[in-house]
Amino acid sequence: MEFTLLKDIIKLIEEYQATNTSEKTEDFIIWLNNKLFSVKKSDPHSTQDELLIAFKIMLLNKELKKQTKNVLSKSNVSSIDEYSFLLHLDYQESFRKMELVELHNLEAPTGIEIIKRLLKNGLIDEFPDEKDKRAKRIKITKKGISELLSLKPKIDLIFDRLTKSLNLNEKIQVSGLLDKLIK
Repeated sequence: MEFTLLKDIIKLIEEYQATNTSEKTEDFIIWLNNKLFSVKKSDPHSTQDELLIAFKIMLLNKELKKQTKNVLSKSNVSSIDEYSFLLHLDYQESFRKMELVELHNLEAPTGIEIIKRLLKNGLIDEFPDEKDKRAKRIKITKKGISELLSLKPKIDLIFDRLTKSLNLNEKIQVSGLLDKLIK
């Protein structure tokens, strides 16, 4: 046996110890990660990283919409956004219309159209905001709760399949990374 890998690792440890005083394994791993995966100006792929990440996020979004479309086609809810509006309204007593639209990062006209469809289908009710007479609040109806309860197990199954290949630690990491991208 030549132990080539072990020799390479020992060289990396020696390089690390020449410039760092910490003997923590975690610090070495961080240093090694930065050394091996930092962007090199000559790397032609590094300029495409942002595009690749954006493309993969778009693909996941499209896949999620495609998978939920079949489930939603058999309900009074016509989009994943409508489902999400109902889900949020089920968690909180009510929202001002624009609060809910902004929470979903939608343009006002798009969000208002979603609210109109939910109102038309009797899944939500609107009422005046007591603090701001110009604003309207919305809340989920019993029909909306019933619709949500029938959809939730089916949608949850789709979400479970989407992340099935990830262990708990990976799910937490992905969630944290996506939080960074969202901010």
